[in-house]
Amino acid sequence: MSNMGKKILILTGGSKKKLDAFIPPAENLGINVTLASFYDLEFTQKTFKGKLGLTIQGKDISEFQLIYIRMVGKRMEDATLLLNCAHDLGIRVIDKAYEKGLFIPSTISKAMEMKKLIEEGIPMPDTYFGNLFMIRDKIPALFGFPFIIKSTSGKKARDVWKVDDTDQLEFLITELRERENRGDRFFAQKLIPASQRIRVLVVGGKVLGAITRPTKWRKSFIDKQDGVFPEGKKEALIPVPIKYSDLAVKSVNAVDLDISGVDILEEDRSEKLYVIEANAAPSWKLIAKDCEVDVEEEILKYLASLC
Repeated sequence: MSNMGKKILILTGGSKKKLDAFIPPAENLGINVTLASFYDLEFTQKTFKGKLGLTIQGKDISEFQLIYIRMVGKRMEDATLLLNCAHDLGIRVIDKAYEKGLFIPSTISKAMEMKKLIEEGIPMPDTYFGNLFMIRDKIPALFGFPFIIKSTSGKKARDVWKVDDTDQLEFLITELRERENRGDRFFAQKLIPASQRIRVLVVGGKVLGAITRPTKWRKSFIDKQDGVFPEGKKEALIPVPIKYSDLAVKSVNAVDLDISGVDILEEDRSEKLYVIEANAAPSWKLIAKDCEVDVEEEILKYLASLC
């Protein structure tokens, strides 16, 4: 079958303009790709072969051989609807995690992601999941100061806090309680003394590239040179060291993802590795730039190979 005979739907939770980077490689590869937002989903009382007639941009979902969910965002209801219809019609959905349930599992639940990583023996920082009062009462004794509190919502560095002492902990718990009452969840992790973070992008079991960036609290772990802190590394890892690529692929498999960005910390002194995230909707702009790889083209090649 030629690439043009393979109809692929790529979805995102926000504006479909975020998917425009897929257009040039899709044209170059001759792949029939529809780019859409969950906002574009609709249905009426009509049915398709006894199933709900769900359409997107006027196309029946049954027309597609494969669906790739780039990002869900807040479109939980829409995503659940789509996944149920795809399941009924036997349409493959990327990532694998979507095939194992009719409601989104670890792709957006940080708690479920951590559970899967832990169960598969993936090295992680010591982690505690519980309500804020439990964190306040138990973590100083378990981890000692400083330690990290994170939101399960996965809002990048905006929802990560370093707690240095009891006063700061009390203030932070008070600040976050309103969010917890609205349904947000938080967890605590032992602070890893790592001055660099590694991001590895994995597509279909293949590592496309990796970069390293300074960590948020790197100055807590390094010494000044001539009175100033040395600059952190911002570079591609070419070739990707096997210790990073192997751990990234194992982590991706553990959480049932096909396309993922895996964040790894390497402790400065011991060089021990810790996985802090296996992201189902990673940003890959920096990897594309630093590693000189056309990520969208590689993803499309992978999707087409599955049809």
